Amino acid sequence: MSETTTIAEAESPPGGARTWVPGLTQKFVDAQVSRLQAGYLRRPPSSRARADLARLRRVVGHEPGTDVEILDLTTDPDAPRPAQDEPTADERAIHVALTLYAVHQQSQERRMHVQGRSFGSALGRLRYVDGEENPGVVRRFQALGTATDLAEAATHARALVTLLRGAGQGFDYGLLARDLVALQDPRRAQGVRLAWGRDFFRTRATAPDGAADGADTTTPTAEELS
Repeated sequence: MSETTTIAEAESPPGGARTWVPGLTQKFVDAQVSRLQAGYLRRPPSSRARADLARLRRVVGHEPGTDVEILDLTTDPDAPRPAQDEPTADERAIHVALTLYAVHQQSQERRMHVQGRSFGSALGRLRYVDGEENPGVVRRFQALGTATDLAEAATHARALVTLLRGAGQGFDYGLLARDLVALQDPRRAQGVRLAWGRDFFRTRATAPDGAADGADTTTPTAEELS
């Protein structure tokens, strides 16, 4: 997908406020997740990164702004100030992406933020088990595609992220944030679903991330993924 136009409806307040920059949300999420991941995977792990991820996990499924204790992690200081009081599409996307990453990375010794790999292609790696298509993964992916709003999509995405964590598969959370912004725009939502679907059905199963480094390569059974 092309670079997403974010904060499209935000009006710049007077006084020389910042203006919108294409890809700002994607870059912010990539930077935040990369920092958290580096700290968590350090040996010994950073106590700050562990605490930050725990804070993010506690607010999975919550509306942005309802939990002020994590706003230091989810607020992009370079984003323009929106005209409305409600969360913007970008703020919602950042909140969902960062909280899902916190769930994904929990108890993992390998990176779950893999730059350049889309959400759809990561899920495509779970599509087959022992050469057979797994209907549970396909069913969950299709449910994601029929979600009518971001909250419903985030619920399905959380279930899929849990499967990815179990299989040791990661993906690019900056790209996910970009897609989640576009998913909230009726003019671009279909394009997001199409891109995810293409990646899902064109991807072949591979070893878990980090397998080449001696990581656990156990593949989930069909029962675990159903």
